Amino acid sequence: MNLELDKYQDYKEKILSGRYITNESIYKLKKKYNFSIIGKSSNDLPILSLKLGKGPIKILIWSQMHGNESTSTKALFDCLSFFDKYDSDIFSKVTLMIIPILNPDGALNYTRENINNIDLNRDAKSLSQIESNILRDLYSQFNPSFCFNLHDQRTIYSVKGDKPSVLSFLSPSADIEKSETKSRKDSMRIVALIKKKLSVILPGNISRYNDDFNINCVGDTFQSLKTPTILFESGHIGQDYEREQTREYMCYALIHAIKSIINEDFIKINYKDYYLIPENTKHLCDIFLKNVNIISEKKQLNVSVSIMFKEVLNKEKKEIKFMPYIDRYGHFSDMTGHLTLDFITVEQSFDLSNNFIINELMSHVDKLRIIQ
Repeated sequence: MNLELDKYQDYKEKILSGRYITNESIYKLKKKYNFSIIGKSSNDLPILSLKLGKGPIKILIWSQMHGNESTSTKALFDCLSFFDKYDSDIFSKVTLMIIPILNPDGALNYTRENINNIDLNRDAKSLSQIESNILRDLYSQFNPSFCFNLHDQRTIYSVKGDKPSVLSFLSPSADIEKSETKSRKDSMRIVALIKKKLSVILPGNISRYNDDFNINCVGDTFQSLKTPTILFESGHIGQDYEREQTREYMCYALIHAIKSIINEDFIKINYKDYYLIPENTKHLCDIFLKNVNIISEKKQLNVSVSIMFKEVLNKEKKEIKFMPYIDRYGHFSDMTGHLTLDFITVEQSFDLSNNFIINELMSHVDKLRIIQ
């Protein structure tokens, strides 16, 4: 029996769901976990931490440094639930230091940046923000053996052109030359192991990020300080806009990563296998429409239309709405969509000067979605 896969619904942390994950969401787990407050955000919200285990291997994990990237936070607590229920012995071998939401202001407002409109993942060198200093101080005090940096990625990312990138990883560079330092090789080995373990259930849907060095990024900084660091990115698949399916896959990735460190399985992996993982491409949109008749500057054209969703927070309902907009139109040979529809049977011509064109397009999308 494969406990991770077969028992997922049993250990999934059902208290956490949806895309809007805030401190309030995490506090619902306080009966199960003993959270500490390690500081306050720029807008005076508590930044929570969680320490689990007493083992000599130390892993520092942080999530939601981009406030609107919550899938990996959910996956992380699924992972912790798995170990608590089925493999609690690991906590004698490892100590996990976790910041579930580094950017609580961004999480509350559902923004990438913090309250000062600063991207915390570009603040590692200047350390201009309170949140950046809290993470850096914890890194120095905890002196981790490994670092996990958890994120979400946009729906545009693909693998080899047309397959959705459901999970992406990066072993950040430690310098401008992209040197294969010991810490970077160890990160590569862990990523390659994850890819090997998950290829059966995610064939062709795992990718890696470009590894150009940027000292302003936290992962690059920690890697340069000789701590093996991995960037985990939860992507998108199909119509799973709540990312509950991606959450499950990311949970497995985290379980395999932690297990491989504890059991030293990653050491047996050839680090060069990391380079066999294809790099992310950007050939996807949310909805791709073919053969759309449009009117532009009094000319009638038959084109393809790329529609993207803007994620909009409804604070009153505490939920995210996905609002469609036209990203671009024209003739694209290298693009597809998470939903692709052919408008060949739609006789209507859509006037680009009409402010309600997106509503008209989406009305036909809803009809064709059922037929096609």
